[in-house]
Amino acid sequence: MLRIVRYVLSCLVALGAVAQAAEQVEFAPIPAWVEAVAAPAPSARAATPGGEEYLLVDRQWRLGEQTQQFFHYVTAITSTEGLEQGSQLALDFDPSYETLTVHQVGVWRDGRWLDRLEPEELRLFQREPDLGRFLYSGRKTAYFILPDIRVGDVLDYSFSLSGYNPVMNGLFSERVSLQWSEPVARQQLRILLGTGRQLNSAFTPTDARWQVQDQAGWQEWRWQQTPVPAVEEEDQLPGGYTPYAEVALSEFANWQAVVAWALPLYEQAAAPGPEIQALSARLGEGLQSEEEKVMATLRFVQHEIRYLGMEDGIGSHRPRRAADTLYRRYGDCKDKAVLLLALLRAQGLDAKAALVSLDEGATLPAQLPSPYAFDHVIVLLQLAGQRYWLDGTDLNQGRALASLAMPYYRHALVLSGEQSGLTSMDGEYRLPQVSLQQVSRFAQDTTALTIDTRYSGALAESQRGKWQRTTPQKLARRFADYYRRQFPGLSSLALPQLQDDDRLNQLRVQEHYEVPEGFARVKQDGLEIYGDLLDEYLERVSPERRQPLALGAPRKVTQVLEYHFPEPWTINPYQAEQGNALFHFSVRVTQPSPRSLQVRYEYENFSDRVPVAQLADYRQKVQAAREELSLTLGPPSRAAKETLGKAGPDGGVVGGFVDGAQRIINAAFH
Repeated sequence: MLRIVRYVLSCLVALGAVAQAAEQVEFAPIPAWVEAVAAPAPSARAATPGGEEYLLVDRQWRLGEQTQQFFHYVTAITSTEGLEQGSQLALDFDPSYETLTVHQVGVWRDGRWLDRLEPEELRLFQREPDLGRFLYSGRKTAYFILPDIRVGDVLDYSFSLSGYNPVMNGLFSERVSLQWSEPVARQQLRILLGTGRQLNSAFTPTDARWQVQDQAGWQEWRWQQTPVPAVEEEDQLPGGYTPYAEVALSEFANWQAVVAWALPLYEQAAAPGPEIQALSARLGEGLQSEEEKVMATLRFVQHEIRYLGMEDGIGSHRPRRAADTLYRRYGDCKDKAVLLLALLRAQGLDAKAALVSLDEGATLPAQLPSPYAFDHVIVLLQLAGQRYWLDGTDLNQGRALASLAMPYYRHALVLSGEQSGLTSMDGEYRLPQVSLQQVSRFAQDTTALTIDTRYSGALAESQRGKWQRTTPQKLARRFADYYRRQFPGLSSLALPQLQDDDRLNQLRVQEHYEVPEGFARVKQDGLEIYGDLLDEYLERVSPERRQPLALGAPRKVTQVLEYHFPEPWTINPYQAEQGNALFHFSVRVTQPSPRSLQVRYEYENFSDRVPVAQLADYRQKVQAAREELSLTLGPPSRAAKETLGKAGPDGGVVGGFVDGAQRIINAAFH
């Protein structure tokens, strides 16, 4: 469905009784400054996907002493499904600084205009879709249930928003989508710029251009498109990428202007008062090194100040005073960063707030400078010639500064008077690792299976959180269920054992199982070898894919499969590797002793995404790597009949596995 300000009732969360609509919503004719644009006539199709045909998306801004936004939408209802969607309107606004004015709501039926605006039927709801993430926005929804809407009607409605978040100091910034998952017959963007206002814009893709002209003391920018084609969004898109055309608008001339806007907000909030000074002293009592004091301070902010974001109005971007956050014992990322900043500065340390993007850090250098480019705040600490990025919202981190996971945010805007641009964070990123060792000790009729998994860095912190949120019994069932898919009849011998070295930020999990099949079955049917841990990282890519692919933050994954046999078995070594500038994969088969076999898989990605231009090569390399994931060590009884060779796409023999009599053993790809 077209992603505009309309939602079905089931998506609304009513957090209180119905409010008095007249107090916060106005009804008035379309403002004189708005320029009308006609909607195309509906097509002759009897029905459209979703039951709605989008005819017009008209958005206009008037940037003068006050910011005004006008929206006009026209939609044809083509089926009962569309009727359910189109007969309900939900208009969002922030009552702390915006006034919602509804101009018209009606339908065109058989060439006649039928008014469907009934102000007395307006309901106000406070929607808080992010409460599950402990974020409170304060935004409200004006909700209309429209009477007498029928299939074949053309729904036509318009409304305005007046006012802009005062925390922006009068500077306008917006990212406007120009395409959706459904086609639109016509769209218009129109901007009126008042005297003295300088607006920057950037289209994606870049071949679009504004039509600019002067109009009665205003500068008019206009962009129209007829029709607007639909875009199919593929899955697993990397952060910062959108397949939809869009335009960025900003009155911030450069990143230095964003710093100049944000720095006073954070410096004022982080001013250390007596409460902060006293707490800083207590946190440092009995600690000798600056690193110990930093870690004690960081853990206090992370664990003693609960996460809750009151982001209504100016709270969306203005942090609360450090003393207020300390008193309330809760805050969002801004508030926690300010408290951490104040406590570190009270210790005489060099700390600064830093704005980052959780998902779009890689693309920040190409974006138009704007406060809205960031959605998270952390702290940059300079200590003993080293830089550390500290996040007051993280939990379950290690206890040593040198082993803390450093985030893969790529770029930050450090709030400092000397800062003129973005700062690269890549130099401090620490590659997280996971290593799994699976040991199978064969008896004739049973096999003892031991799984030993070790995590470091960010992966250790993530696993640490899972162990704190879930009981060992539930984890044991979850682990056993996973391995039963490979080993039917598997039974658990003990609960998983956890060893946590939080000084090195490493975590180790050991599991012990018994499988009701042993070496007798291997001699009869062969041994299947499968690098399941790497399977999820070597993801198949469709040849039809036309959009970049997300790989996740760089990491290193190792899986070692060890097999111990009750009889000697000689096996020739084998190795293979695949990769390019984005990733590397290898497999190595060795025989540490006459009665053992080791298969070692390794994977590492060097980027968090596959660009479109590299999809074909990546797909080819990943397919070749996947063919190495699954091997079969054939039974000795059939080995003499096999010949040495390399597997083709549909299977075949891959050489190198030989028994004690130097006979070729089949090791075919599945």
